Amino acid sequence: MFRSAILLAVALSIATPTFAQSAATRPDDVNAFRASVAAVRFDPSGVAYDSAPATNRVPRREMSTGKRVLWTSLAGLGGFFAGGYIGAAIDGDCGGCDDPGFKGFLIGLPIGTAAAAITTWILTGK
Repeated sequence: MFRSAILLAVALSIATPTFAQSAATRPDDVNAFRASVAAVRFDPSGVAYDSAPATNRVPRREMSTGKRVLWTSLAGLGGFFAGGYIGAAIDGDCGGCDDPGFKGFLIGLPIGTAAAAITTWILTGK
């Protein structure tokens, strides 16, 4: 890939000699570049900014704290049961014990609750 790019550049420079000329042999290009650089202004005093807000933007609705707490609580409740179910499924069979999956259920409850509640609180934030 790199070799073919070099060969293409060499072929173009041989086929069209203007590509191979240096900037020193083309004073018109150098003067045009210098003139364009000299025309650039770096001070912000000449820049006019539009302070009016854009009219095509839709304002973002902010959720009230009460609604945020409600949605976070509902998500935490759902995460409570989902975490318990997933934990019991991961723990699975314990090989003849009287409560298969119960330890995984107990471990999954707080993990699912915390994950769902934190994620919902962050996503419904301002």
